[in-house]
Amino acid sequence: MAGAHARVSRAGCAGRTTRPAQPAPGNGRAGRGRLAEVARSSTLNLAGAGISALATLALTVLVTRQFSRPVAGAFFTAISLFLIVEAVASLGAFTGLVYFLARLRSLGAENRIPAILRTAVIPVIVVSLLAAAALLLAATPLSRLLLDGQLGRAGATPAAVARALRALALTLPFATLLDTFLGASRGYRNMRPTVLVDRIARSSAQLIGVAVAAAAGSAALLAPLWALPYVPAGAAAWLWLRRIQRRQRERQEDAPVAPPPAGGQRLADRRLANANPRGFWRFTTPRAIASLAQITIQRIDIVLVAIMRGPAEAAVYTAATRFLVAGQLGNGALSMAAQPRFTELFAVGNRRGANDLYQTTTGWLVLLTWPLYLLAVIYGPEVLTLFGHAYRAGDSVMVILGLTMLLATACGQVDMVLITTGRSSWSLANGLLAVGINVGLDLVLIPRYGIEGAAIGWSAAIVTTNLLPLAQLAAVSRLHPFGPGTVWAITLTTASFAGAPLALRAVLGAGGAASLAGAVTGCLVMAAGLWRFRQPLRLVVMPGFPRHDHSRPDKRRISRP
Repeated sequence: MAGAHARVSRAGCAGRTTRPAQPAPGNGRAGRGRLAEVARSSTLNLAGAGISALATLALTVLVTRQFSRPVAGAFFTAISLFLIVEAVASLGAFTGLVYFLARLRSLGAENRIPAILRTAVIPVIVVSLLAAAALLLAATPLSRLLLDGQLGRAGATPAAVARALRALALTLPFATLLDTFLGASRGYRNMRPTVLVDRIARSSAQLIGVAVAAAAGSAALLAPLWALPYVPAGAAAWLWLRRIQRRQRERQEDAPVAPPPAGGQRLADRRLANANPRGFWRFTTPRAIASLAQITIQRIDIVLVAIMRGPAEAAVYTAATRFLVAGQLGNGALSMAAQPRFTELFAVGNRRGANDLYQTTTGWLVLLTWPLYLLAVIYGPEVLTLFGHAYRAGDSVMVILGLTMLLATACGQVDMVLITTGRSSWSLANGLLAVGINVGLDLVLIPRYGIEGAAIGWSAAIVTTNLLPLAQLAAVSRLHPFGPGTVWAITLTTASFAGAPLALRAVLGAGGAASLAGAVTGCLVMAAGLWRFRQPLRLVVMPGFPRHDHSRPDKRRISRP
């Protein structure tokens, strides 16, 4: 009878019974539970991001060592174009699905989810097919534009690049659907499809494909074998989403629905007013353009360097920025885990809990990414020899962008938090401004300064997309990332991966042995600091850390969000 009651109360237009969520306290057991769930999801995401980062690094090493710089640059430029077009064709639907599915579930309106899914998926299919056709038709003129002044290089001819672009175009619809279905899965707070299908399976399959092309010595196989894994990955994401939905329906049928409290139904209805196709695209369209702006900022430099300075310099620039991409994967791992929680907290008006989550995850982000960026700044030339001695020319790029990312990550997932407050149009304006700054500086600086000019343009865009939304959040929502955990994280990482390596370099001098000793010492100092300061850093909610610290009499006050 309970299951029947649940089905009846959710059916029909007049029976849209919802479970209005009441604002939860920002501290205590509820807050710890939220942090623990985000920590578990983040740990899973970080494992996937680590594997993806290693696969990306290994792929870059294979391409740079097995092929000439013009061929490597042409390949990196082609996949950069593909990712920009894919961002256009995906319409930002994955972000909208995370936001709306999490919001509908938190308000007990799961019956609206199928309509929202259809609203998102059908336009993505249509636009991705049109984009694939456009890329097929434009492959030849695009290849000539990218290789202007570099004709006749073996493996980097316009005909070879055009074939690569056509191979990428055929997999474009699968790539867009992969992003869309994974976004829907995250809306159900299920991170496993993103980690297992995209981060691990797809990245590993792309590495294997590139390794096959390198073993065959065939530049023509690079792009097709890199793009092919999108096809099974897209199908797997769709099947996994169907499984999640089926299990969710079974749980709903077995769970009775409590009657809403007095006045709660009206509050829930007001919050569900925009949960329809028009409201979905009103929210998502600005985010789609903002997503395009974000991927443009990440990839346009490679394309512009290839056009203005040639694919050889584009290869050096790509290699020098791989560390930044690895750090962004870690940022994305935390962001994907936290976004549904932020959405739910803002949906029920729990701003205090959202601010606590923002500050805690910012501290975690600093712990995760600052070691990488600090080591890149200090040991840039040594790291670049991994790609070949010719790639040491990108050391100044690593310094410029490494210092920039220290500032950016100290702001936390500021753009994502801004979006989950419902201000996606502000994110759009910020992103478009950053693109204008990036492209404008690139056009002025790349012809004169080469890849250093491209790094300056990207750095200015990154600063804009972090400081501007940071000021907006502080002014409008009274949210900021600078809690005690953030301060502890900055102090610990700086001491471990700047203080210790520089001190050892001053004693031992430069060289591989000194660099290795500095990195190892930094890891040891970091490990000791993480254990010593696990309470203020809120690491006690992480898997593997003890839940209680009996040595501290004030453990309850410290561990409460």
